[in-house]
Amino acid sequence: MKRLVWGLLFCFFAAHSEAWVFLDSVNPNASGWILPKIISGRSVHVCIDVVDRQTNPVSHRRQTVPYAGEHLPEYYQQAAKVTQAAYQSWFDNLRIQIRQTKRKKEFKDLLALMPERVAFSFINGPQGEYPYISCEQLPAQEIDLRIRATLFKQSSGGYAVQQGRASFTFWLQPQNTGLAEDNDPQFVIKDRSSLQIARHEAGHTLGLGDLYIANASPENSSIYTLEAFYPAKSIASVMNKEADLTCDDADGLANLLDFFAGHTSSSRREKGWISFCPGRHIAYAHALPVEITSAQMEELRSFAQNGWEGKNPIAAPLSAARHKADSLRAEAQSLAAQRHTSQTREALKQGLSLKSNKPTPSVHAPHRCAVCGQEITEADFVRLSYPKKEVWAFVHRACNQKRKQQGGKIPPADLLKYGEPIR
Repeated sequence: MKRLVWGLLFCFFAAHSEAWVFLDSVNPNASGWILPKIISGRSVHVCIDVVDRQTNPVSHRRQTVPYAGEHLPEYYQQAAKVTQAAYQSWFDNLRIQIRQTKRKKEFKDLLALMPERVAFSFINGPQGEYPYISCEQLPAQEIDLRIRATLFKQSSGGYAVQQGRASFTFWLQPQNTGLAEDNDPQFVIKDRSSLQIARHEAGHTLGLGDLYIANASPENSSIYTLEAFYPAKSIASVMNKEADLTCDDADGLANLLDFFAGHTSSSRREKGWISFCPGRHIAYAHALPVEITSAQMEELRSFAQNGWEGKNPIAAPLSAARHKADSLRAEAQSLAAQRHTSQTREALKQGLSLKSNKPTPSVHAPHRCAVCGQEITEADFVRLSYPKKEVWAFVHRACNQKRKQQGGKIPPADLLKYGEPIR
């Protein structure tokens, strides 16, 4: 995904009204999100490409190429440190907010989940398994996080959460990395540091959406958001215009941890907790926000201090929030199903042409296995191509293996029902 990087083009001054929002594509069952991998405790495999620009001698056009100069070891190490620091700062900020507000008992479950140091293994660095080998040449399944560090100022930066891995691009500025040991006091810093840019992009791979005005929507969730309570024009967050992490970013990460670690037992997660931001009359439960009164805030604070025993003071607004969230989900699934069926029928009717450069389709609900009809996940499927019928068919791995053993074919009616048009 390409979009304007706020930090490279302009600097704003914002009033401190806060908000946060999940990306609409956040899915606890998908394999591409980096947050579950970080809190799993295992080493996260990171691949970094350092790239530069040069003029093509034939076309005389500027093109992006892998950097292979004498400073490659230095630049790679800087890029690795920026990446490590970008993710680490998200967890450090939440940990600081918890401790400063003296809520360690209340957030005991999150403190246990968050690593003291993010366990990144830089697999193509000088000490890695594949020293300085391009990420393009490595098996995708061996990469959990792919980073592209550019040595040129760019007007756009991209992030993506793909099948099996997360990735993003940031501008590597050797004299303005944002790391104290690299910054040159004689260098006039006019742009956001590499760390500030990378921190914003890391927030996307964790699951948070953009909040700045130019791009505040269609990728953002309508369920997990404070959009109904706070205007986007005055948001203070790294995901908007701020250079440093705020209490809003702590709220967002805490809710992401609740969302991804929803299987853990936590009274705080289920019965509600108050925002870290002073003056905000917002509580959260199951990652959903609810607006509460000053009296309810005091009652909820006492309720949490007493171990969440007794009657929940925000039971009514929580029930309303869950009902609204369920309605929004049902509406979104219904629209997606209608759109999917309509597109498939139209594609089969018109006979769209198959081209070799067609992009691989993404897999998301409401896709169902074309063999058994059950819902599939991004972590368990194979994609079958049917060029004559111009459709992809998605099938569970086990179903596909059984189909091949029995020599069966997918009936045309099932292709029509479950297939996705190649476009």
